[in-house]
Amino acid sequence: MSELEPYEALAALAERELVLVRGEQLPTLEELDALLRERDALVEALPAEPPAGARPALARAMALQEQTTAELGRRAAEVRRSIGDVELGRRVARGYGTTGVASGGLDWAG
Repeated sequence: MSELEPYEALAALAERELVLVRGEQLPTLEELDALLRERDALVEALPAEPPAGARPALARAMALQEQTTAELGRRAAEVRRSIGDVELGRRVARGYGTTGVASGGLDWAG
């Protein structure tokens, strides 16, 4: 294994993460856990100082990670909007529930 392969693997992992969060379905906890374990193992095996040749792979990994963070922020905002829509629907439904005939009013019997 060359000294640059772990850095290329880290960039490839960052790309897989981005593909996962951009997917139609959100990743499962198991998928996320597996990726985190893989990333932790890769990072743990890296030397404290990367070789100069690792700069392009690290820059790519960082750019991909920034995209992943932005995508997660966008998806979180979607979830917050959906929750807000549900809450609005609940308030509207409660409002309709309280507009019944007032007690003591007239009825059909006269």
